Amino acid sequence: MLRIVSVMSRIEVILRTGNSMGVHGGEWRVHASAVDDIEVIVDALTWLGGDDSEVSTQKEKSTLGAPMNIIIAKMTAKQTIISLGKLRRRSIEEILDSGVDSLIDEDKNLHLRLSLETLSRGGAEMSRTKGEMVAKGKFKLEVYPGQSANQVAVGILEGLIGR
Repeated sequence: MLRIVSVMSRIEVILRTGNSMGVHGGEWRVHASAVDDIEVIVDALTWLGGDDSEVSTQKEKSTLGAPMNIIIAKMTAKQTIISLGKLRRRSIEEILDSGVDSLIDEDKNLHLRLSLETLSRGGAEMSRTKGEMVAKGKFKLEVYPGQSANQVAVGILEGLIGR
């Protein structure tokens, strides 16, 4: 919980100034095998999404028939901004430096992938390694006529690091 305190001041500024109006809501999702420690993943997504986020677990079978779990943390607009504020500054800067175009789909959703290993240890940083387990983030951007989804996403991320 100490990590939250370190980002709360910049999140409070964003919420107070109304810059949080760039998202409708979001979710974090993890696909885990039956041998993964589901409790650790649920705790990590609860921390990332906030205590008030709605965290659920679904048991399913993979395409090959192996048992798997899907853990989802659904968030409101305010919870989404707080969650994104938990990303390490370096990760946000990397996203901005590489451009957000490839992270936004045709339905104006911003997609992020966080390292599940780092998340399980109480950090939030972008995944850099192919093949590693990830928490997939999907955030519905609030885009109005005359705006582009890219502008909205950049505005949110820049606001989180005070650019």
